[in-house]
Amino acid sequence: MIAVFLLSAAAIVDDGTLVVSAAREPIAYGDTGGALTVIDDATIEAVAVPQLVDILRLSPGVSVARSGPTGAQTQVRVRGAEANHTLVFIDGIAMNDPATSGEFRWETLGSNGIARAEVLRGPQSALWGSEAIGGVVSVTTAEPSDGTRIFGSAEYGSFGTLHAAGGAGIGSERGGLVVQSSWYDTKGTDSFGGGIKERDGYESLMLSAKASVRPTENGELGLVVRHTNSLSEFDGYNAFFVRDDTLHATRIRSTALRGFGRVETWDGRWRHELFGNFVTTDNINRNGDSFLNRTDAEVFETGYQTGIDFGSEAVRQRVTGAIEYRTQRFVADDAAYFGGTNQRVSRDRTSFVLDYGLSAGGLTLGASVRRDENDAFKDATTWRANGRYTLENGFTVHASAGKGVTDPTFTEMFGFFPGSFVGNPDLTPERSIGWDAGVGYRTGAFSADVTWFQADLENEVIGTYDSSTFLSSVANATGKSKRKGIEASFDSKPLDWLTLGASYTWLDTKEAQVAGTARVREARRPRHSGSLLATADLGAASVTFAANYVGNRKDTDFDSFPARVVTLKDYVLATLSGRVKLGGDFELTGRIENLFDATYEDAFGYRTQGISAFGGIRVKWGG
Repeated sequence: MIAVFLLSAAAIVDDGTLVVSAAREPIAYGDTGGALTVIDDATIEAVAVPQLVDILRLSPGVSVARSGPTGAQTQVRVRGAEANHTLVFIDGIAMNDPATSGEFRWETLGSNGIARAEVLRGPQSALWGSEAIGGVVSVTTAEPSDGTRIFGSAEYGSFGTLHAAGGAGIGSERGGLVVQSSWYDTKGTDSFGGGIKERDGYESLMLSAKASVRPTENGELGLVVRHTNSLSEFDGYNAFFVRDDTLHATRIRSTALRGFGRVETWDGRWRHELFGNFVTTDNINRNGDSFLNRTDAEVFETGYQTGIDFGSEAVRQRVTGAIEYRTQRFVADDAAYFGGTNQRVSRDRTSFVLDYGLSAGGLTLGASVRRDENDAFKDATTWRANGRYTLENGFTVHASAGKGVTDPTFTEMFGFFPGSFVGNPDLTPERSIGWDAGVGYRTGAFSADVTWFQADLENEVIGTYDSSTFLSSVANATGKSKRKGIEASFDSKPLDWLTLGASYTWLDTKEAQVAGTARVREARRPRHSGSLLATADLGAASVTFAANYVGNRKDTDFDSFPARVVTLKDYVLATLSGRVKLGGDFELTGRIENLFDATYEDAFGYRTQGISAFGGIRVKWGG
């Protein structure tokens, strides 16, 4: 295959499957030379964990760091890049939060109702803009479809956890509507383990709707609405600036909307789309009943895109052009410093994109270029190229290269704590140039792939300290971070009822913040990681075993003075899931998480959950 990919619990990904992250328009999976993982709804349903991030752990090149139990702050790093170097889309809406350093709040994303997730690794800014240095994760929820359907599930288990989800859809060839909701509530566990030893709970509500109308045979109007509201309890620092069992909690609210209109002309060969996205987020921190601070953001984006197909049956070509405008607004409020930290700032960006694709027999090529014109910092031009060649004997060679950028955050530019941390308005975007190359093989129900990748990061934003003024700030590093590694996977269906898959990643990440100094290993990146996924489906019952190995990692102990580098030990996190049909449209479900009761830390000093069990019921009715 062209890319390292995760085994689907239903079947190996077909070359003709349309993907939405690898080009500006949907293209066939086999028409990209990028390293792309496709996780379908059958896999998500079989593994059956409540948060999508715990399925992404199984994907090659992905490392996860959760600062405590379920619902705690969760970071995802792709190919060793920073946590804010992965751009996340949900139903075509960019969801990275400017109010939280440009990161996506992974702890708020449940797995219910998700039809597919794509993980496209390597720099993708030429296609999608800022934050796409490590890669892109594109999540698609259930689409409106013909007929009427109802689906739902409920389960109860360890730590007083209650999880319920459901939805309904109705549609015809003229359009449709699907609505979904989910509720997750757990009393949790103690994430720190000192002091009063209180439990850190988590609750989350998600509501979504997706509608489409086709007023003409060649036109479509669509609307997506998504709202999440979660409360995550965590342990912070006491009055003596020592980490302790505290009553801290974060309320995270997010509302996202997307509207679009599409029309096709020339028998579908020339396509036009107008779209608009709006996202608003609130992040509110409290300690017990006392308000501490909050950061809010609004992002509005609109654009026009057009694509045209031309060429012959033997040589097919596609050109897509787009123009986008985005404005961001950031608001910060703090109970301390008598309002001295409060901010009201904004910035704008206009982008121009050109994307090209060619397919001729066993050869496919792609190239993209993008120009971002920023009003608050330096403009950026990014590029991307990829290709693959498939031989008749089942072997495939593939390669991709590109330049990615990540814009400075609002806090980095404008500061936060007066008299302590000041911003640097002269920052320039971080930039990375990376490439990968590999070989794959596919025959019948077996496929394998090995990919080598490498990337250099420049202008990394790092912390600074002035001993004469006692002020902290940030600056662009003069040194480089270098990342390289190997991603390998295989997928097989040796029997009609058995599917198997595995992946392995070797990762070497080192940084030098000052040019000419020795490079050191970067934190929270395992050198060795891997996954195993197996599903036995006997019709009336099925069982899935999923395991993720995470090698040792470096981290920082900030409780010591001066802070010291520590090593987090390796671990295996395994899940055993199963279901039994009851007859009709109902199933009994069961799951054991952390099957081997591993004691592990994703972030130094923060405990994670031990072995736990959950049981429930699931229903699916209609087409």
